[in-house]
Parts: sequence; structure tokens; C-alpha cells
Amino acid sequence: MARANGKRNGSTYGISRVDNEASRTHGWLVTIQRRGVIYRRHFSDGTVGGRDPAFTAATLFRDSVIARHPPLKLRDYSNIVKKSNRSGVVGVCRYCASETRDRPAGRQRWFWVASWPLPSGQRRRVKFAVNKYGEEGAFKRALKARREALRAIEGSFDPGASRRRTERPRTETRTRRAA
Repeated sequence: MARANGKRNGSTYGISRVDNEASRTHGWLVTIQRRGVIYRRHFSDGTVGGRDPAFTAATLFRDSVIARHPPLKLRDYSNIVKKSNRSGVVGVCRYCASETRDRPAGRQRWFWVASWPLPSGQRRRVKFAVNKYGEEGAFKRALKARREALRAIEGSFDPGASRRRTERPRTETRTRRAA
């Protein structure tokens, strides 16, 4: 595979490098998880014919797994019922403001919160105060906000999106002047 600026061309999503001198293991490891099933295969530099051919083989395997098992649509992922759900509605929960949690019940501030993932991997959330809208009104507003947000969501779910950093342009370093 060709290199540009010392970096390998192409995506490394789901592919990681394994170099372990102790076990004499050198190659590329592909790991993709879809709907609870893990697809994993190691491509050894020695058996495939070197570092670059092993990366190419790993990329082909990764792409075939993704073609057979595409990622969930973001909207589908957003509707998975989690074990910890207590409101009965995915993405909607009742929340007590942390600064009022230790106060007596009458002085606590409660909210109904709607949340949903964004294509960037971040989450968006909106709160509706029980004191302002009442228990039922705040809950209904949270439901409506989530429903409207999910209608606008397009794209596939990428669990690693929020952990990946985009490359930032380096600032020029100033050279010291000779005194």
C-alpha cells in the first residue's frame, strides 16, 4: 500500500497493528462488532507476504464484513431499549439537578430530559423543568423533543466517532533568535 507523508493511505477503522517481540507476532488485527457478534481475524506479515500486503488483506476482510453486516442506522441505534431504562421510553429520563439532590424533597429541582446521539458521536439533550411544566407536561415535552430530533437523524452509528480526534493543523514553531 502506498504511503503519503509516512502514513498509510486508507481507513484504519476496525484495524489495529500487533507487534509483539516476545511472541514474535507481527501483523494486522481486524475487529468488527455487529449486533453482539464479533468478527475478528489476524493477518500475519509472515504468512501474507509482508506488512503492506497484510494490511491490504486486513482491509479487504474488514470491508467484506462491513458489506455483509452494515452498521446500524443512527435512528435504529437510538431506539435500542437499555437494561437501565426506568422511564419506559428510550432516551427520556427523569433527573434531579445535582446541586439540589441533598435538599429536602420540596426544594429539589426535577427535570424530564430527552437525549439522542448526533452523527458526530456527541449527544444532544434538552431538559424540561417539572416545576415549570408539571410532571406530565415536562414528560410530554421531552417525548416530543426526542421524537422530532430522531426524525432529523440520518447516517450510520459509529461508536468510535466521539473518541477519534480530527487532526489539527500544527502551528508554526518560532525559532529562537540568537542573542
